[in-house]
Amino acid sequence: MYLTSTLLLSVTALVSSTPTFKTRQTLNKPIFAHYMIGSITPEHTNQDIIDAQNLGLDAFALNLDSLDDWARNTTSHLFDQADTSGFGLFFSFDHNHFANPADYTEFLKPYLNRTSYFQYNEQPLVSTFNGEDVSNADWATFKEAVGDILLIPGFSRATPKLDFFTGREALDGIFNWNSWPAPGAGKANVSDSDDATYLTAAHDQGKLFMMGISPLQFKHMDSGNNWYLRGEGNLENRLEQVLALQPDMIELQTWNDAGEGHYMGNWWEEPIQNTPIPDYVRGYDHTGYWKVLAPFIRAWKQGETTTAGMVPIGKTVQGAFWHHAVTVDADCETDPLGKPRDYQNAEDVVSGIVLVESGKKGLVAVVTNGRKELGRINLSGGYNPFRFEGLGVGRVKIDIIDEAENVVVVGF
Repeated sequence: MYLTSTLLLSVTALVSSTPTFKTRQTLNKPIFAHYMIGSITPEHTNQDIIDAQNLGLDAFALNLDSLDDWARNTTSHLFDQADTSGFGLFFSFDHNHFANPADYTEFLKPYLNRTSYFQYNEQPLVSTFNGEDVSNADWATFKEAVGDILLIPGFSRATPKLDFFTGREALDGIFNWNSWPAPGAGKANVSDSDDATYLTAAHDQGKLFMMGISPLQFKHMDSGNNWYLRGEGNLENRLEQVLALQPDMIELQTWNDAGEGHYMGNWWEEPIQNTPIPDYVRGYDHTGYWKVLAPFIRAWKQGETTTAGMVPIGKTVQGAFWHHAVTVDADCETDPLGKPRDYQNAEDVVSGIVLVESGKKGLVAVVTNGRKELGRINLSGGYNPFRFEGLGVGRVKIDIIDEAENVVVVGF
């Protein structure tokens, strides 16, 4: 049992030991994780690759927002390590920094022939974060310069519509970056309506659609970077939506973006030192998500269209649960930034997913907060999401009990 959490979100793994997460790789059902390039040591990038492979991921989408030496060095040793490991990498160029793909054309060219550069149907994949303002002509020029690539940018500001690719013919697909409820939606769960529109638009034109999965967003760095995008109900609903919609590929948001709080893999101190980020993530591990993600990846690659096929890997029960580490109405007087924007969309709840082996009956999950029971759920074989209100001060714990009231698994 181990605890994983962030300042805003606590994530707890529910299993008595750590299994190995090898999954069968299925052609044309790839799943990636967004990976922020920083000044990361070779030892840490190598560990990231090992962990991602064990989890069942196919590649990292390398978010690159600089061509300075520190970024080139980290990129170089990632590719050196991936070339010998069988893991994939591809670039997601950050257009909050780059104005035009011409800015990185020459940088990209030599990497496209690397052993580890991820290909989809024999075409190297290239993506972005944003880039909505790039013209179709400039995208076409970029593709002519670098060769036969598969260009699937990630847009956060575009309007989803069925004729989305009219005037964007150079694109080979689209990645919808928005995997969280819009702030104006209030206390609502994430919607997949934009994803469905993009998917239809792409498939009608013989193009591809990439869908994102993320737990939440929380940034608390300065007055211009202090916000919350709702995580209550986000991950468990997103997993169901992805399996139902069956996009062409999936990207986890993210592996290591500690600054926005949605890291689902490792984060390391060296790229974020001398920033406020360690103050709100240090000591808060999110690898508890792996207990849910590994079975999800296996279900995805096996072609499952519902979460019913998500079962533990080598265990009777496994799962994870998450909650805020402070209540919504908490007053942190020493915090100079104050509460994040849209904090009022948060709720004092405990959410989670418990996976039970097929055919197993008679188990109940009991969630307590301090001395108070928040709720209980009768578990069935497969996927059991839960959400209980009333989170307050005190340790949160989940007990899995059998018909004789014996505790068989504990998570806290």
